[in-house]
Amino acid sequence: MTQHIRRSQFVYTYGPGAIIEGVHGPRLIPLPDKGLFYGEHLPEDFEISDQRVSQGLLAGARVFRLPSNAELGKPESSDIYKTKSFPSWNLCTVCHPRGCYVLYLGQTCPVCHTEGGHIEAIRFVLACPKGHLDDVDWFAVVHGGNSCSRQSKYYNWCQAGSSLSQVQIECPECSRKVNLGWAYRQAWKCSGRFPERESIGNSAERPGCSEKAFMIQRQAANLRIPELRTLFTIPPRATRLHRLLESRTIRTVIACKNSFASKSDFISELEKTAKEGLLERSVCAEINSYDWQDIQQALQDISQLRSSNYSDLILEEFDELLNASVNGYPPKRDRSGVVLFEVDLSKIKCVWGPRRKCQFRIAPLLRLRSVTVQTGYRREVGGTSQPPDVVDVSFTDKDNNRWYPGTEFLGEGIFISLISESVDCRGESPLNLKWKQAWQNGHTDYPDHLFRDKKKVELHPVFVWWHTLSHFLIRAISVDAGYSSAAIRERVYTRIDCTSDSAKGGIVLYATQPGSEGSSGGLISLVPYFDSILQKAIELAEACSNDPLCAENHFYLGKYSGPACYGCALISETSCEHRNLWLDREVLLENAP
Repeated sequence: MTQHIRRSQFVYTYGPGAIIEGVHGPRLIPLPDKGLFYGEHLPEDFEISDQRVSQGLLAGARVFRLPSNAELGKPESSDIYKTKSFPSWNLCTVCHPRGCYVLYLGQTCPVCHTEGGHIEAIRFVLACPKGHLDDVDWFAVVHGGNSCSRQSKYYNWCQAGSSLSQVQIECPECSRKVNLGWAYRQAWKCSGRFPERESIGNSAERPGCSEKAFMIQRQAANLRIPELRTLFTIPPRATRLHRLLESRTIRTVIACKNSFASKSDFISELEKTAKEGLLERSVCAEINSYDWQDIQQALQDISQLRSSNYSDLILEEFDELLNASVNGYPPKRDRSGVVLFEVDLSKIKCVWGPRRKCQFRIAPLLRLRSVTVQTGYRREVGGTSQPPDVVDVSFTDKDNNRWYPGTEFLGEGIFISLISESVDCRGESPLNLKWKQAWQNGHTDYPDHLFRDKKKVELHPVFVWWHTLSHFLIRAISVDAGYSSAAIRERVYTRIDCTSDSAKGGIVLYATQPGSEGSSGGLISLVPYFDSILQKAIELAEACSNDPLCAENHFYLGKYSGPACYGCALISETSCEHRNLWLDREVLLENAP
C-alpha cells in the first residue's frame, strides 16, 4: 500500500519525524535539511513571507513551503523529498516450520531467503514522552536481563490468534520466549534516538534517555501529534503591496537605509538589489506602479509589530475583524485590485438568535489568507501524568537562519459576533460558576500544552459557549447546505476583562484552499440564510443520539468537556483548533441566543 499525501498534509498531519507508507514499506520523514534542502534547492526559493508569523510567532525564524514536482520540473513519479526506511525489522509471513512467521532485521528472510511479496514491516516501534523513536529492541524483549550465548539473527513469531496475547516470540537459539501482549504493556529502556535528525545513510545515533519508552503501533494517531499555529492576514498589512514589501530581501534593503527621500530613491535601491540577482525585476516594476504615498504607508505598517505572542496576535485579529464587520475593508480598493482581506459592508447581515435574546452580526470575509506553521510535535505515549515534550521541527541553514515548515492558503470565511453581549455567560448559574472555577484554577488542574497559552481562556464559559456554538454551526452548514464539515475550519476568539468581570467573543468559520484563487464563494453565499442555520444549530444542540448518556455527562473541575460526543458536538479534528475539548451543550442551551 502506498500512502499519497498532499503538500498541506506535510504541515497539518505529517512532517519531520512522521512515518508514512511507501511502495516498499514504511518510511520516516527526516528534517528538511536532510531530505529536501541538501543539494541544489534552497529554502529561500520557497519562502512564505509573513512578518506577523516570523517576527511575532517564531522569534525571527523563517517559513518555507513544500515545493511541487511541477515547480522543480520533475515528473510526478520522481521523489523530491528523500525519506528513510523505518522501522528496520520485518516479518516474513511465509509459513515456516511449526507454522511460525520469522521476525528479522534486514531485507531478506534468514530462514527461507524470501524477498518481496511475503515481507511486511513490523507494526511496532518504541517511543518515549520526550519524543524519541526507535526500533523495538527485540533481543531485550525476548531475553529480558538474561544472556544468550548464540545471538540469533531472527526470532520465531508464533501467532495463534489476532490478539497480542496470542503471539509468542521465541529465540531459536535458547528457546526463551515472551508473550507480545505482556511486552506491549511494559516500559522499556529508551535509546534517546531522533531518527529524523540522522543523515540518510548514516548509522543510528542512540545517546540514551532517562525516560522509559513504550511499544506502540507505528500508525497510531498519538505517536505524532503536530503542534500547529495559524494566523490570518489582517489589516493594515492586508494588500498585495504589503506582502511584496514584507519579503526578507526588501526588508533587508529597508533596514540598511532607514529612510528614503523619494520614491525614485527607494526604487533605485531595489533595482540595485535586483542587479545583484537578489530580487526579481518584476517585483521592482510592480512596486514602482504604486503611488509613493501608498508605499510610504505600507512601509510604516510593516515597521510596526504590535504583538509578540500567539495569544495577543489572536486578539489582534479579533479587534480587526470586529472593526471590519462594522466599517468594512478595504476603505479603498488596492490599485491592483488584489487584497488579502476583504469585507464588503453591503453584504453584512444582522440576524436575531432563534430565541430572540440577542442579535448576531454576520460578516462575510470575501478574501482571507491564512498561514499555518508546524512548530513541533508530541509523542503522547505511556499514559504518564506528565505532558510529553514538544520536539522542535525547525532546522538551521548555512547562514544560521532557522526555518519551519508552513503552508499558505487563500479562501473565504464568515465572522460571527454579537451586536450586544447579553448572552455571554455572565450569569451566575451553577454551571457557569463551575467553568469559571475551572478557569480560575486552571493553572494547576489542567496541563499547559492543551491551551494556546498559560492564560487558559479556553476554560472560561464565554469561550466554551462560542466554541460549542461554532461546532453546531459547522454541523448545521453541513446538514443544511451540503458543505463538507471537514472542509470548514474554526477560530474562536475570547477577550476577558478581569477588572469588570466581563468577556466578549466571536468566531470565524473559514474554508481556504492552496493556490492563487482560493475557494469559490460557497461558504459566504450562506450568509443571507444564516438565521435558519442558527436555528438548525440550536436544534442540533438540543438532542443527541446518545442521550440520555451524553446529557448526563455533566462538567466538573478536572473534566475537559460537558455533554458533547461524536453524536452531537464533536467534529473533524482538522476543523477544530482545540482537539474537540472545551465543549458543553448545557452552557450553550442555558444561554441560548
